[in-house]
Amino acid sequence: MSIVGLLIVLGAVGLQVLSGVNEQTNELIKLQRRIAAYRQVQHDTTNQLYSISTALLLQDDRMLDAALRQLSQFGYDLDRMEFVAVSEAEVLGQVRLEYDLFTAGVTRVAELIRAGRTEEARKVQLDEIVPSADRLERLTNQLVNMAEADMVAAIEATEGAYGTSRLIVVSFAVGSILLALGLGYIISWSLIEPVKKIETRLRQIAAGDFAQQVAVANRDELGVLAGNVNQTSEQLGRLYQEVQARTAELARSVGELEALGEVSKAVNSTLDLDTVLKTIVAKAVQLSGTDAGTIYVFSSASQKFRLRATYGMSEELIDEIASQPVGLNDQGIGDAARQRTAVQLPDLSEGKLSPVLKVVFEAGYRSVLIVPLLRPNKIVGALVVRRHQPGEFDHKVIQLLETFAAQSVLAIQNAKLFREIEEKGRELEAASRHKSQFLANMSHELRTPLNSVLGFTELLVDGIYGELPERAKATVSRVQANGRHLLGLINDVLDLSKIEAGQLTLTLEDYSVGQIVRSAVTAVEPLARSKGLALAATVPEHLPLGRGDERRLTQVLLNLAGNAVKFTERGAVDIFADAVDGHFEIIVRDTGPGIAPEDQSLIFEEFQQVDNSSTRQKGGTGLGLAISKRFVEMHGGTIDVESVPGSGSTFRITIPINAEERVKAA
Repeated sequence: MSIVGLLIVLGAVGLQVLSGVNEQTNELIKLQRRIAAYRQVQHDTTNQLYSISTALLLQDDRMLDAALRQLSQFGYDLDRMEFVAVSEAEVLGQVRLEYDLFTAGVTRVAELIRAGRTEEARKVQLDEIVPSADRLERLTNQLVNMAEADMVAAIEATEGAYGTSRLIVVSFAVGSILLALGLGYIISWSLIEPVKKIETRLRQIAAGDFAQQVAVANRDELGVLAGNVNQTSEQLGRLYQEVQARTAELARSVGELEALGEVSKAVNSTLDLDTVLKTIVAKAVQLSGTDAGTIYVFSSASQKFRLRATYGMSEELIDEIASQPVGLNDQGIGDAARQRTAVQLPDLSEGKLSPVLKVVFEAGYRSVLIVPLLRPNKIVGALVVRRHQPGEFDHKVIQLLETFAAQSVLAIQNAKLFREIEEKGRELEAASRHKSQFLANMSHELRTPLNSVLGFTELLVDGIYGELPERAKATVSRVQANGRHLLGLINDVLDLSKIEAGQLTLTLEDYSVGQIVRSAVTAVEPLARSKGLALAATVPEHLPLGRGDERRLTQVLLNLAGNAVKFTERGAVDIFADAVDGHFEIIVRDTGPGIAPEDQSLIFEEFQQVDNSSTRQKGGTGLGLAISKRFVEMHGGTIDVESVPGSGSTFRITIPINAEERVKAA
């Protein structure tokens, strides 16, 4: 506040000085104007005398007119001088009087010159005008001297005021500096000492000392800051203690999570029940801070608990515990299973003990915790941990062991399911093998008599045993057609059974895609012509030779082309073949009824048909596409379908140009 007051006073003094300087400057400007006006009158007087003299000498009217005009200008200068020199009224009055005399003399001289009275005009000039001009000059010189004296006095006053103002300003500036230094010294000490105390306290807090307090007598912001530092120190002390407790708890939780992770890993990485249960009981003992543990598995048939996994016990103790039968009515394990909750025995030295607990007590254990292994409406077993010291178990330990118990139940269940799946898998594998063998045997046994039947019917149709009547001939022809159809079905079943049994192999040799397409077109063309369908095949020239089983690939294309012609009532069936990126691509497109999206993935499975009613009308067992898919996959290729109901279907086969036989089709 003192510094602010000094600055305000300094500003006021400065404004006053500036105001005085401004006034002195204005006064000097006025004096300068007065001197200029006086000088102008002197100049005009001299010019007037010169003009009159010249006019007398030359006796020129123009010169006289110029002199009179200058006389008017002289009057204007005199008026200006009276305006700027109001304070010199007496002298100005004398100047005005002399000016009037001078004006009258000049006017008279001009008239005498115009009248030709030159001598008289010269006499007036010498007797009246020249003396008047001299007096005007003296008066104006007097005014100039007075104005210059005033200017010198004003300059001296300005210099004195400047010196006084400078002294005042310097005094105030020096006083302000001295006051600022003194106040700054006082303020700095009032700030530095509390700041140093607070800094020292903060270093103590950073070092972990939260018990000290900082004492600051200031009642300003530093005092408030010191109080906040003390309060913060107290809060940090409490938080530090809480963090230490939380850290210890977190470390324990991390250990528990790591143990649970290892148990989960053991459960998920192996289905060996003994390995998983040993891992669980070992981690349970370690994290619960106990000395030993066991896991029992309950048998529903015998209603007994059987020792399955142990940790921290000698072989002699394990054998002795395992020899003691444990049932649902026994103390400890039986109680936990019946009550479906954890049971603890804090001190085994108190009360009567069961045979198993007596063995445990004699081995030096004094407290036991039993956690049942449960499933909904079913007892699986029990997890038991033991300590040498008596006392109750913490509830966190109980919760942890309950989690381990749940993992144990999951491991036991997974192991049982795995054993069941293995057994079912072996049974299914045996059944599939028997089915394939049966189908292969039956197909072989059926084909032999069927081929005989077809051979005899062909002999009958050809008239080897005599000409048959027309009705008998037609009946034998139908028998022959149905027999051939049945032979095709038997061949399909035989091929499928061989594929499943891994007995069907490909005969790899060079083949022509164009020849396969032509063979398929030749086979289905009569049926297409009879239904009025347009059958076309597009095969580019100079396609490379492929390597694969030509007979099986021809069978695949015949299945696709035959189905297209069979299910298409009007329109066309088109076959395209080409070589793209090291693969043959064969496309069969028809204008038939199409296949619904939900049926497109079923048509390649065994004995699956798009529409049983329509398929039955057209005939078929649902094996053709399944076998075709297997043949294509054995060549390392793929077969798929694109279809929209009502817009036809497009089947696409993609196989390597040089195929290697796959051992088993997908």
